[in-house]
Parts: sequence; structure tokens; C-alpha cells
Amino acid sequence: MLKWSLFFLLISLYSCGHYRSVSKPIEVRNKLNSNSSQVDNRVNAYNEANGKLEEVSSEAIAKGPEAVKFLSGDLFFKANDSSLQGDFQTSSLIFKHLLKMNPSDDYLKRRYAIDLIRAGSMEKAIPFLEALFKKDKGEANGLILGGVYTALEKKKKARKVYKQVVKHNPKSEEACVFLAKSYSVEKKYQTAEKLLLKCERRIKKRAIFSYYIGKMALDQSQRKKAIRSFKKALKIDPSFYQAVMGIGLLFEEKEKFKQAVAVYRKFLKKHPNNYPVLQRAVQIMFALGEFQKLIPFAERLSSLDSSDLNLKVRLGILYTDAKRFNDAIGVFKEILAAVPESDKILYYLGSLFQQTDEFDEAVGYFSRIPTSSSLFHDSHIQIAQMLLAMAEENPANNQKRFVSFVENTSKKHEGLRIELQVLMAGFFEAAGSVDRAIASISSIQKEKGYNEGHDYYLASLYDKQNDPVMAERLIRKVLKKNPENPHALNFLGYSLLERGIKLDEALMLIKKAVKLKPKDGYIRDSLGWFYYKQGDIQKALVEIKKAWELVPNDVVITKHLALIYQQLKKFPMAKKFLAEALRQCKNKEERDEVKKAIEELESLRMPASTAKSH
Repeated sequence: MLKWSLFFLLISLYSCGHYRSVSKPIEVRNKLNSNSSQVDNRVNAYNEANGKLEEVSSEAIAKGPEAVKFLSGDLFFKANDSSLQGDFQTSSLIFKHLLKMNPSDDYLKRRYAIDLIRAGSMEKAIPFLEALFKKDKGEANGLILGGVYTALEKKKKARKVYKQVVKHNPKSEEACVFLAKSYSVEKKYQTAEKLLLKCERRIKKRAIFSYYIGKMALDQSQRKKAIRSFKKALKIDPSFYQAVMGIGLLFEEKEKFKQAVAVYRKFLKKHPNNYPVLQRAVQIMFALGEFQKLIPFAERLSSLDSSDLNLKVRLGILYTDAKRFNDAIGVFKEILAAVPESDKILYYLGSLFQQTDEFDEAVGYFSRIPTSSSLFHDSHIQIAQMLLAMAEENPANNQKRFVSFVENTSKKHEGLRIELQVLMAGFFEAAGSVDRAIASISSIQKEKGYNEGHDYYLASLYDKQNDPVMAERLIRKVLKKNPENPHALNFLGYSLLERGIKLDEALMLIKKAVKLKPKDGYIRDSLGWFYYKQGDIQKALVEIKKAWELVPNDVVITKHLALIYQQLKKFPMAKKFLAEALRQCKNKEERDEVKKAIEELESLRMPASTAKSH
């Protein structure tokens, strides 16, 4: 017994340590090729185990039937366990020695042959399979032997076996199909079709025969016959999805995708959970962009295969497009549970909560995106924009949080600094803290990526702070770099006009801006306002009417037009446009200015001769 105990220890070490991954032969082969010493170790282990098995099995045979029975029992459990675990090298080795002790046991022969096949040793399996089939012409033995012959390209032998199986098992549809396939491989299509039709008559209500006739028709480019055969298969068995796939794919080959989808959807009405057809229908509907119609099919497909994360992502996107945000959030949370570090899923969730105005949730997901992700930059800009919106809505509670985020993130991540500081400047400008807005923009003047657009914004802040000299200095810096910048030209021209200095230059600058960008209403308004200031009211009216037509919802331009009509004593028109300007006001300061203009207008006399509108 000591010998056998040592033997079982050896077998355990051999199988667990050396051949547990034999079910992946390509992977194993690659590893073996990369490490020859490892190959030698495994070969040595195999040979040692084989030698030990030879020794203990011979000893059991010598001792008699009881010893053979005892050892065979233990070895069988070991072989069966190895086979279940996919370790076919070990199981086939043990079955070999079991057969040595039990040479007439047909069950062991079959198990040994099958595990040899699984281990990739098909040639070794053939003698055992041939012996089994000679003894028993049953369907199972014949199909295995025929399959091995086919795999080894022994076509004649395979066909001979299948013929015998059909002869002795006339209702074996597998043998019939395999025999027909062997004929079709050699382009003996008529022989194959006759056989399939004969089998169809003999084996009732089986759609597979018509289906294979259809497949052979496709091999011969007989599309119409193929479709007829597939339809016949469906008539025999309406649940035979392979025929539906055959018809659908024929439409797809001709790029008739809508017809293909119609075929799939018709089948799915009666068989809604057929995975292959459902999967194909979903793929084509995605390609066609039929997103609204697609959702119920994608939902069903996802429920059938919850492990398909790509499908879940697509379903989440479909829910998002359909504004079903709660459903989308639920799907993406499921995906995140499976891949908790996925930056894309974190971004999707952040975006969804952002769209539903649940900013704290959105900030939480965006914050988890690592700096190494290509989505890091955008996610943190989104965080800043949400915190900005919260700060604008409730400055008392959220301003500190927004400012703190911008300052801390700007220090840690240079790539975000410019955009974050511009956002903060906008916040302070809207809050009336122009000096702090100027400080935010000034802090990034030396950063890589700072451009003339930032200088232009900074100039506008200085102008708002009533520091036209600093504003002019910045704008002239912009124009030195780019003398064709229409907005900078307009800015400087309008500034000089309002200050009442260098009016010739102001007119030249504004006219140049108009020439560069004639469809810009704001620039047109500057030219009109210049004429108004110079007392040329008719020219002013022409230009500002053009400006208002281009930008009809701007308070300043509308008010300018009203003032020109007032100057022309066209009081009804002036009142009309002042009322329109009041409607367009966005803050109290604007409203107060327009109301004052209305009061001034109302105080003027309106002679009857001028009461008619322009």
C-alpha cells in the first residue's frame, strides 16, 4: 500500500502542477516554446508518472482481480476528476493504464478514446473507436469515429462510417447530415440533396435537411433556391432559427438591411428570446440608426446575456438618447460594478447626473476619473462648470467651494489652469467683482496657451472697470500681433469714440472692422453709433437698422435704434423699440437705464405732424 500512496501523491503533483492548462493547447504551446527547460520538466514528470503507473498496474495484475478492482476504483475517480477539470493529458494517461488492467471494458475504451481526442491525440484514439464501432454500430460510436476521420481528412473512411451509421440507424439525422456534407465537400451536390430528401421523408418534422439543401444551394450561387429551401425549413419547424438567419443574411449581402430586419423581427414576434436572431436584429438596427425601435430588443438581449458589457453600454446610450436618464444610470451602475475603474463608465455616469441637475452625484463620479485618463481634462472642466452654476445660484453656500476647487486644481494640473481661471473670472465679473475677475485672467498671462482672446477679454474687464487706458494698451497689443482682428478693431474704435478722442482713427478702425466682418451686427452698431455721435442721423439710422436686423435681441442695439428714432422725432417708433429693449433686459441695471429713457421719451411733446410712424 505504501507504493500506491506514493504513486497517488506523484499523480496529484503531476496533474495539478504541470498539465492543468492543457485544455488551452495554443497557450501552452507558446509557453513551452518560450521555455525549453520547462518542456523538459513536464516531459520528465509525464514519463515519471507513466512509469509509476506501469509499475503499480503491473503489480495489481500480478496480485489478482481483487487488487485490480481496488486500484481501478481509485484510478477511475482520479481520471474522472482530471477529465472534469479539463486536464485531458492526465485523464488519458490514467485511462490507458486502467484499460491495461481491464482490457475488455468498452466503457473505459470510449472514455480513453474521447480524452485522447480532447488532448489532441486523435490518431491514438482511432484503434479503440474502430473496435467499438465494429462491435456496436450504434449512432454514438459511429459519429465520434466519423468525426475523427473527418478531422484527419480521411474522407473516404469518414463517409464509409456515416453510411454504416445511416444503414443501422436510419433515423440518425446527424449521420445523414454529415454524410451529405461529405458529398457536398466534393461538389457531389445532387447525391447529397437526394440523400437529404430521403432522410427528410424518413425523419418527419425535421427542418435541418431542407436547411442544408439551402446551404448547398448557396455554395452553388443559387440564391432563389436557397431562400425556397430556408422557407421550407421554417414551414416544417417555425422555430428553426438557422433558416431565418440564412434568409436574413442573404438580404444583408445585398445591403437590403431593412428587409433583413423585417425577417428577424417577424421571427422574434413568436420567438422573442431567440438569442442569435435577436443579436443579429440588434446589430442591424444599430447600423440603421433605428434607436427608438431598438430599445426593447436591446433590453431583451441584455437580459439574456447580462455578461455582455458592450451591449449594456450601448443600451445605456440608447436610454440617454431617449431621455430615459434613470434607466441609463441604472445600466451604467451595473457596468461599473463589473469594471469599477472604467473611466468611460465613470464619465457616462457623471454626464447623466449632470443632465438631471444632480450636480453633487455628477461631481462624485467625475472626480474618480484618474489623471492618466484622456477624459480627465474634460471631466474636471465639467466639475468646475457645475460648481460655477451652483455658486451663481447660491453664492453664500457655494462660492467658497467653487473658488477652492479652481484654486486647488489649477495648482495641481497646469493643463487645466487657463480654462479654470477663465471660468472663475466669468463668475466674478457676473457677481460685480471686476477686480477679482481681472486678477484671475492676469494670473494666467504667462501660461502656455494664453492667447489674444484672453487679452481681449482682459481688455473688456479693464474697460468695465473704467480703466480705458489699460484696455487700450491690451487691445493695441492684440492688433500688433493681428491687425486684421475685426473684434479688436471694433473694440478700440468704439472705446475711442466713447472717450471722444482720436475720432478719425476711431472711424478708420470701425470701418475696417465692418469691411472685414460686414454681417456682424455689433460692429455695424458701432459705425451707426459713430455717425449718431457726429450728428449724421440718417447715416446712423441706415447702419443701426442693419445692426438690429442682424442682432434683433440685443438690448444696446435696440436702445440705440430707439434713440435715433427719438432724435428724428419718430416718437411711436422710438417708444416701440424702447419697449422691445425693456423686454430684452437681463439685469436691473439695464432695466433701469431703459425705463429712464422711456420716461424721458414720455416727457417730450409729440406733435401730430410727427406722430406717424416711419
